[in-house]
Amino acid sequence: MDEKLVRRELPIQSIFQREQAVTATVPVNLAVMALPEQTRMDSSLIADARDAVKPWYDEDMAYYLNVLMQDGRELSWLKDYERFRDEWQLGGEPSDGFLSLSWKGNGEVHSIRFNRVPVVLCNQHDESGKFYTPESFLKGGRLIEIIYRNSTDSEFVLMDPEKMRKYGHETDIARIDEDVGIAEVLGNAFSSDYHMNMAKTLLLRDFAVFYLNRLLDKANVTYH
Repeated sequence: MDEKLVRRELPIQSIFQREQAVTATVPVNLAVMALPEQTRMDSSLIADARDAVKPWYDEDMAYYLNVLMQDGRELSWLKDYERFRDEWQLGGEPSDGFLSLSWKGNGEVHSIRFNRVPVVLCNQHDESGKFYTPESFLKGGRLIEIIYRNSTDSEFVLMDPEKMRKYGHETDIARIDEDVGIAEVLGNAFSSDYHMNMAKTLLLRDFAVFYLNRLLDKANVTYH
C-alpha cells in the first residue's frame, strides 16, 4: 500500500457555521509524527515545492473550472486564480514542530499549518457498499471535490480503512467498523485558513500534500 497522500483523497471542507467558507484538512502520517522536530522543520524540504505545486494547482483548477462551466456558473470571481501565477511565492517558517506553510499572492498572504488539536478523520460506504474513493466521490468529473459539514462533524477523507490506520488511531470516540460501513480514526492534521474562494484552499492543500509527502519519504528512510 502506498501511504503517501493523494490530493483528491482530501476534499475541501465547507463549513455551514462560517457561511460555507472553505478550509483544507491534510492529515499527518503517524510515521511523520515520530520524526524529530529538527527534521520536520527543515526548510530545504520545500525548496523545490513550486515545481510540483504549480502543475498540481493548474490541473485542479482546470477540473474545478470545467465543472463550474458545465453547471453554467458565473466565473468572474475566479479572475487571476485560473492558473498558478509567476509572481506567487511559497514559503515556510518553523511553528509547533513543523513548518507553517505560506502562499503569498495577489497582495495577500495565506497559510496552512499544523493543528495542535487532534481531529477525527472519517470515511463511509457509498451507495455501492464500498468506502468512498476520489473516483466514486467525483463520479466521472461531474462534481466538485467539496464536503459540506458542520464545524463539529468529522473531517471527511476519501481513504480506505487500511490507509486511514496509517494516519490515526482508533479510540473510544473513533472506530472502524467495515461491516457497518463507517471508518473513523483520531489523528493530527494541517488546517488552512478559511476562505470564500476555493482556489486559495486548493493551492494550500496541494502545498501541504507536497510537504507532508516529502516528510514521509524521510520517515521511510529513517524507519525502514
